[in-house]
Amino acid sequence: MARFGEIDVSMLFEEHPLLLELEDLVEADSEPRASTFWRNLERGRAFSVEFPIAAVEDEADIMRLIGRVSGDLLTVPDNPLGYPHVDPVAFSTYLKVLGLKPGVMPHITAKDRNITALASELRTAQLFNFEAVLLITGDWPGMAVPSKPVFDLDSANLIRLARLVFAGVMPTKERLEVESRPRVFGGMNPHYRPRVEARRLARKMIAGAEAFFTQVVATRKSVRGIKEVLQELGAYGDFEVPFVVSLLYPLEDWIKPMLERMGIPTGQETFEDLIEEVKALDVVGGVNLIVVSRDVDEWLRMEKEAEKMVEEVFG
Repeated sequence: MARFGEIDVSMLFEEHPLLLELEDLVEADSEPRASTFWRNLERGRAFSVEFPIAAVEDEADIMRLIGRVSGDLLTVPDNPLGYPHVDPVAFSTYLKVLGLKPGVMPHITAKDRNITALASELRTAQLFNFEAVLLITGDWPGMAVPSKPVFDLDSANLIRLARLVFAGVMPTKERLEVESRPRVFGGMNPHYRPRVEARRLARKMIAGAEAFFTQVVATRKSVRGIKEVLQELGAYGDFEVPFVVSLLYPLEDWIKPMLERMGIPTGQETFEDLIEEVKALDVVGGVNLIVVSRDVDEWLRMEKEAEKMVEEVFG
């Protein structure tokens, strides 16, 4: 068994039995897909925007949004807070067909999908030239709808499945020709105890995560928690792993009770305060902007406001 720093990986990552059977079929990794987002991530200047799926009512709304939204990457969430919306992989495919200039990155979640469904979505992401995928557990449906989540894989094994599919190996043991692949991102929770979260990140890195998107941060302490997690991660090896910090706009009092119910600490900080705190970190690769609005016109106005503030700080 390979080692991760001084740690036996089998002590950190228990690979799903089916995925273990597929490992011997991998001949080589495919080439990571080049993108403006990844280049800027390596420079510490990446900027992604979460697509406002809750604000979209028809195709005209979509066309208005893609004609005006900016950023290096558009992320497409999977039923945030458990509320049913559009399928993120199908919607990302539609954006690619439209010739969207920014890259696309769907959130693909382990909940509510078995291995067959997950492999199909990952194959779609590879085939339609998605720039990246964010592989996470996902918000449980019980937060909004009285239904039960379904899990075949945890988030680390979902990441491992992605790296296998992107190397041309399907769960059926069929081998496919693959020249390039999306970049693989995992999720990071800066609100957990740093030592616990560092161990979770180590598992995901063993599985194949190349970088991480954080959950929303709403206090300076939570932003600093990212660096504390990285310091704990040093116990497993010497890593330079990029992080994209998720910020919510507007960060107003009415939204804070909802964040608290989600386990996200809040305080008196403004959006501008948090941008400055993110900038002060020397471990961050960029900012992921989530604008809260169900109205397209309002969303576009606020997205430009927030983008301007990010640009003023990051230059």
